[in-house]
Amino acid sequence: MDNRSSVNSSASRRVLLLGPGELPDATQRALQAAAVWVTRLVHPSDADIREALSEQVDSVIVCSRDDAVALRLALVVEHIRPGVPLVVTVHSRIITSQLERAVSNIRVTSMAEIVAPTLAAPCLDDRLLWVRPTPEGLSGVRADHARLRLVEIKTPDRHRGQQLLASLGSLVRPFEPSARILTAGLFGFLLILVLDTVATILFFGRSPLDSFYTATKTIVTVGPDQTVDRGPGWIKAFSAVSMLIAIAFTALFTAGVVERLLDRRLTTVVGPRAVPRKGHVVVVGLGQVGLRLCRLLRELGIPVLAIENDPDRYNVARAKNYGLPVVIGQASSHFLLQRLSLHRARALAAVTSHEIKNISVAVTALGMHDNLRTILRAGRGDVVNETRSLFRIGVVRDVYRIGGTLLAAAALGSDATEAFLHEQTVYLITPDGRIEPFWADMHTPSTHGLRDQPISRDKAGEVMSSRGQP
Repeated sequence: MDNRSSVNSSASRRVLLLGPGELPDATQRALQAAAVWVTRLVHPSDADIREALSEQVDSVIVCSRDDAVALRLALVVEHIRPGVPLVVTVHSRIITSQLERAVSNIRVTSMAEIVAPTLAAPCLDDRLLWVRPTPEGLSGVRADHARLRLVEIKTPDRHRGQQLLASLGSLVRPFEPSARILTAGLFGFLLILVLDTVATILFFGRSPLDSFYTATKTIVTVGPDQTVDRGPGWIKAFSAVSMLIAIAFTALFTAGVVERLLDRRLTTVVGPRAVPRKGHVVVVGLGQVGLRLCRLLRELGIPVLAIENDPDRYNVARAKNYGLPVVIGQASSHFLLQRLSLHRARALAAVTSHEIKNISVAVTALGMHDNLRTILRAGRGDVVNETRSLFRIGVVRDVYRIGGTLLAAAALGSDATEAFLHEQTVYLITPDGRIEPFWADMHTPSTHGLRDQPISRDKAGEVMSSRGQP
């Protein structure tokens, strides 16, 4: 049986928290700060859950990175205590809809859904703390002096001319080697065709259509041009050279087509999956948070490009289905970053689950382009604070604290659906647009002390005991 931690306080509410990891750790800290009695099961069995639910429990929170585990634990809780208020983290929308249909009094969300708006906001404007698309446009939270305001934001405008230039830029400078081979062969072949057509018009005085037909027939070696056969030596030499060069370009084009057909294509030469070259956001890490951030930025009208080092990751295929361009490689490599037009990018967001990797990517990118806007996904901030003393690393978002606080608020009965962090205080956004600070953050002398509150662990890494601050 897993060991449990109970926090005794003056509050009468009791919450059962299930699951391992940093998100439930942050949720536990938020509940403790709100003076709630918390029972924590890290890797619970059915018997553990049954024993915990035999006592008074006002609500249950299930946190898991695995949707299947979250689904099973939620069903076990519902079976043992039908109708108990239940908050569950699930990424899959299919599983979410099935859970909401099968379980009463349940609220399903995910950390990716919670934190994506707070990561997307600084990609648009440094003053924005949170942003969401609405039927009327964009809605965001902006900090004006000491006041937080929910404001309407102008949708980033991209005229047709800009879109056409972006498409041409992707066509002229494709990212993948197979695409470069294909376009080099195509453009080379077309160049020879145009030169041969112009030469035929100028020397033989034929119409443009006849000249185009004759040049095409000659280059693809369908048949000889009798006029050239009777012409001077230099026109014969020109025609022969053009045919030989055309054959070489045709071979290049054919090789590019074959390679594009056989290889898994994560970017395209034109279309929504073409690698953007200007005004885009580079998202490093294609986990659940990274994928949701990419989709949100696309909804906001911002061109986006994802970098992932694992080509077999499940979300790589999902990104392709969503029409998102993906580049495989190490984002901390300046050789790769150099090819992504960072000097023209709107921002770079490092959102992998590894804090050190995010910092490394940000430092590398800023070393290449000092004025680049960078956004980092981080945890409790110890390593980030140390790095900040040496480097300027951009906007940092403590995603676990934001997500954990919203989960805690939901378990305590709040109807807030969004959350963001501003000056060490987590604020909640209700469905009617009200912005409210989380109670514990406003009634605790030192928020930073809460973030750094120690939690003792056994050798297996499971939470043994902790004390809240009533």
